Amino acid sequence: MSLLSPSGGQTVLDVTLGLGGHAEEFLRRTGPDGQFYGVDTDEENLHFATDRLSLYAGRLHLFRANFQHLADIGLPTVDIVFADLGVSSPHFDLPERGFSFRSDAPLDMRFDRSSGATAAEWIASCHVSTLTRTLSKYGELREAARIARHIADALPQTTFALRDAVRKAVGFRADAMLPRVFQAVRMAVNTEIDALESLLAVSPGLVKPGGRIGIISYHSLEDRLVKNVFRKLCTAPVDERTGQDLAPAEWSSLTKKCVVPTPQEIEENPRARSAKFRVIQKNVHI
Repeated sequence: MSLLSPSGGQTVLDVTLGLGGHAEEFLRRTGPDGQFYGVDTDEENLHFATDRLSLYAGRLHLFRANFQHLADIGLPTVDIVFADLGVSSPHFDLPERGFSFRSDAPLDMRFDRSSGATAAEWIASCHVSTLTRTLSKYGELREAARIARHIADALPQTTFALRDAVRKAVGFRADAMLPRVFQAVRMAVNTEIDALESLLAVSPGLVKPGGRIGIISYHSLEDRLVKNVFRKLCTAPVDERTGQDLAPAEWSSLTKKCVVPTPQEIEENPRARSAKFRVIQKNVHI
């Protein structure tokens, strides 16, 4: 909140509403007349957040959508764009959602259970080479090809069946690799990198001069995308002949190095351990 600096009367867009925890603080700080726009693809999250934020109903605008499609919502310009990428807690905490290998459930993993292929259906539709690339790119697994072959042979329909396929592939090393296998499949099923690329392309155009964009990522590929796009936005255009700046940079970085959780925060909230937060501000002179 100190980096994003929400204040009275401002307009905030949170593209990962979740259960409304960040939203509640944004609404409190932008009162009494600030506006809040929240986006989430999960209908259950939206219902929960709507109830939680009912006190602010007059300033609350919620949309069920993937933030990959922000351009289609018809949003106003805002002072703050915020994203907390990855999985919201209920996805892990509710076994029936199929995100965790710790409970047996149908292999679903969709953020939006009303559309798209489940993880089981996605695996069944994949050539083993596609599955290998997914595990290598999103899971950063050296044994991607071996694991992919076993998963393709198993055609798992449940979380435990996927777990067992990985165990068959790599034996005692499976417990260390399972989180990355499940992460990779989840990212593919929900086209998370495509969504982030779209967010990074669209969100700068939604921000008013002086406004800020803040993104929390949990995966090295996500953070690399955010870092590279933010760096490009914060770089002044240069004359190729003289090397001189043609104009001031449109944005400035407020986090020269990404902000990471303290050891105390990780102890209190282990799910924050891989979080990286970056913030940029749109320069007023543009």
